[in-house]
Amino acid sequence: MQGTAFAIAATTPDLGWVDSLRRRRAERRARRALERELADYATASARDDLAALIAGHGVADSEAADVLVRQARRDLFRA
Repeated sequence: MQGTAFAIAATTPDLGWVDSLRRRRAERRARRALERELADYATASARDDLAALIAGHGVADSEAADVLVRQARRDLFRA
């Protein structure tokens, strides 16, 4: 489900300004939903376990991996 908006946005042609706004809005919604879903991994060790799982599957360049990196950096600078 999380990749649906990205797959649709990647395959639809650019039909104009309004459509590009809709696509960007859909991408933002999907990214926020993923961030909320990954925020459930509240502890650093749980996020590390998830990051290791993602890296183990060879999809380190995925959207989930990017979100985890941003969350880890944010937590690092909070401390």
